[in-house]
Amino acid sequence: MLNFVAMDLETTGLNCWQDEIIEIGLVKYVDGQETDRFQTLVRPRQPLPVRIKRLTGLQDEDFSTAPLLQEILPEVLSFIDRLPLVGHNIKFDGNFLSAAAGQTIANPLFDTLELAQYLLPSAPSHRLGDLCHNLGLPLEQQHRALDDALGAARLLLALLERLSGLEAELVWQLSQLLKQAASPWHPVLEKLSVKILKQFPDRKLTYQAPGARPVEVSVKERQPQAAVPVTLEECMAVLGPAGNLSEALPRFQYRPQQCDMAARVVTALNESKYLLVEAGTGTGKSLAYLVPAICWAVKNSQRVLISTHTITLQEQLWHKDLPLLTNLAGFKFTAALMKGRSNYLCLRRWHLAMSEQQHQPEEAGFLAKVMLWLHETGTGDKSELVMSYQEQDYWAAVCSESEGCLSNRCPYFKEKCFFMAARRQADRADLVVVNHSLLLSDANADNRVLPSYGPLIIDEAHHLESCATEHLGSSSGRSEVLRWLAAAGKQLSKLDGFVITDHQQEWLNLLRQSAEIRHQCREAANSFFEMLARWIENSAVNYEGRWAVRFGPADNRDEVACLPAALDSALDNLLVQLLSLSRLMVKLAERLSEATVFTDDLPAPARELAALAAVGEGIAHNLERICRHHEDDYVYWVEGSGQRSELALRAAPIDVGPLLRAKLFAETRPVILTSATITVDGSFKHFAKSIGLDVLPADKIIEKQLASPFNYAKQALLCAANDIQPVQTGDNHYHDELARAVYNISMAAQGRTLVLFTSHRSLREVYHRLKDPCERADLCLLGHELDGSRRRLVEQFAAGQRTVLLGAASFWEGVDIPGEALSCVIIVKLPFAPPNHPLLEARLQKIARQGRNGFRDYQIPHAVIKFKQGFGRLIRDAGDKGVVVILDSRLVEKKYGAKFFNSLPLGEHFRGSWQQIVHQVKAWLGSRKE
Repeated sequence: MLNFVAMDLETTGLNCWQDEIIEIGLVKYVDGQETDRFQTLVRPRQPLPVRIKRLTGLQDEDFSTAPLLQEILPEVLSFIDRLPLVGHNIKFDGNFLSAAAGQTIANPLFDTLELAQYLLPSAPSHRLGDLCHNLGLPLEQQHRALDDALGAARLLLALLERLSGLEAELVWQLSQLLKQAASPWHPVLEKLSVKILKQFPDRKLTYQAPGARPVEVSVKERQPQAAVPVTLEECMAVLGPAGNLSEALPRFQYRPQQCDMAARVVTALNESKYLLVEAGTGTGKSLAYLVPAICWAVKNSQRVLISTHTITLQEQLWHKDLPLLTNLAGFKFTAALMKGRSNYLCLRRWHLAMSEQQHQPEEAGFLAKVMLWLHETGTGDKSELVMSYQEQDYWAAVCSESEGCLSNRCPYFKEKCFFMAARRQADRADLVVVNHSLLLSDANADNRVLPSYGPLIIDEAHHLESCATEHLGSSSGRSEVLRWLAAAGKQLSKLDGFVITDHQQEWLNLLRQSAEIRHQCREAANSFFEMLARWIENSAVNYEGRWAVRFGPADNRDEVACLPAALDSALDNLLVQLLSLSRLMVKLAERLSEATVFTDDLPAPARELAALAAVGEGIAHNLERICRHHEDDYVYWVEGSGQRSELALRAAPIDVGPLLRAKLFAETRPVILTSATITVDGSFKHFAKSIGLDVLPADKIIEKQLASPFNYAKQALLCAANDIQPVQTGDNHYHDELARAVYNISMAAQGRTLVLFTSHRSLREVYHRLKDPCERADLCLLGHELDGSRRRLVEQFAAGQRTVLLGAASFWEGVDIPGEALSCVIIVKLPFAPPNHPLLEARLQKIARQGRNGFRDYQIPHAVIKFKQGFGRLIRDAGDKGVVVILDSRLVEKKYGAKFFNSLPLGEHFRGSWQQIVHQVKAWLGSRKE
């Protein structure tokens, strides 16, 4: 691999048959040394798309004297000759070159992206620029052909050097996996393996994966005792104007709101009360609860649990806030991060997978990546890996899970188990950080998942109701059943090699029966879900591109649909087959156990069979529970999309408040619930009721709403359009008018605009209307699920200038872009949830039965909280200035609009036509420098 040509092409798009090559960069290497270069611009037939101009920095005038592709193609082909071609995602470049040449390029293609994913599996990003930066390799200008070709060549040489430094066993095993993966890199690894084997002619090459790093196992004694109160003075010694943080951080700013929140947290801890606190953006709420919590934990030898909803906040706590506090003088504590079992790799299951003689190509590539990662990780946490959607299924086969865990009978349990290492860390920690999912799993399992804890702090508490709805409910679907059948089939196929000397004929009969029943089970699953799909297509209501049908018992009070008799019969057949196969797998596992009764341990296939059987029985019971065992306080529905394979059956509690009160809030402990958005019109009433705290005595709850330290009157302008009336269904006139408004407002803001939609359909309608006008106006238009992933789009938007980003549900929160890159937020429509969704419909019906108004008491408060999240995308820093525009006339026409206005940190707003708003935006942003 020391003789090659590194190649990179810049193009006008991603389709090699429609888009054009606009720049070619080639670098020739002989014996690992650069010997020649070739670079040229290529004149396209059409003007460059704005997005490509932003990406490359090239302009149309740069191509005035550039050659046409056919003029320089012979020189390009002569330069590369028959040498291997190397590049980052080289298949993309190879396809474009082949399309240009009119024939497939015969040169071998070697992808540095693929090799980097194997050798640098835990790199935060595998983009060329990020890899070169992390490895200290020069890359002058990204997205220019010659520079990217040079970057790929340097990356290749660095990766080959890394490869040559690996242990012999690792290189040998990697070569075996890449052979099964049908990777072009296999010959390279094979040659290196042969070279290594020659160096160790008498050495038997085997592979052993390392495990978790040693963890101190001593657990802090946490005997019940009278609580030692925390004082505000202790907290002010850290957070105050002359505290430790001001000495440690030169740019530290004392924030009265932060200290006010810390004081409330201190009171809640000392008096064992519930604290509901809304802390606006910029308050510094995480430090406001961390400092008192740490003081409490250390003084009382009592563990404090902190739960977040998003990975972003969890990473902020773990990688920024807690390390900052750990390094303060005289402020010593221990912290741990704990996740659900499926996040950790199971070494026993990993070795079982590696012991298989043959793997599917994609699975072999995944195992190669994980194998190298195992020699880097100390946690075994899958968040360190970048995995594709398909690889998530392969992860499920090697992750830690409760059904197949052998506990102390596992050879890796005591010293190497990643999950147990995380558990030991949590057992010895003063502070444990988890997410809402794990917190609720623990609550649902009667507190058998997490180590015992005292005070509970729930950040991003506005998500607690929706998370509880998901985790205290249940779901099952076609994909889950078929995945289980595939896993069962794979495991059963391994039994063909076993010879059971006693009762051999019975053993063979069981194997034959299992094959027959698995086939029948697959047919029963396909029959049931196909029948379900036909029923849903005829009966479903549509919301956001998905279909849903709510169903219930024949005598249901809400008069919802009942499953047809034919469907019930198909379900019977599926349940019988699922349970039959599960029980047969248990029987096979028992026969294996009896045959190996004198060995020290149960054979691995028997363990896996038993674990899979338990999963199969769980799926059957779950399906039956959702379809038949209906409870009054639950709602049941089936939903799907254009892809029938996504068909799912769901059950969820109508009201999670009583469940949370019984499962999560039953213990007497201090509980702090905080968020930037949990009040509606200045009241915590809706939030408290949604999570079951409305029945607590008033003296048990402390409520505090803290204003943001930002000066919104000077930093933000709020505009409400009074001339755009949203429609419930598709309307071309509405989308035409919406597109005109978005375009003109974005032009007034010179791009720098985030447009928030409640509907993917409306987003697409507006995107297609804006594409050509934005191109002509040199505005870069980015659409959610149209131009890339959420993370990539946010990065492009933050780095750009004249850019407009259209985002749907996930963009309403968690997008943090301080500075001028984001100067305008347009909220297309008030974020009311679709009232025909089965869950919301059931909740509204229950509220109506109680004699209350569901729209006023439930829909409006939920919409207000999401509305506040959207508004909060604008001002992220004390130096920000910008505009929020609402293009929904209901905000100014309806009485309930006052609740939305009153929930924002602004006393005034402008209302008028969208044309008038355009002038307001120009004037406001034009005064930015003032």
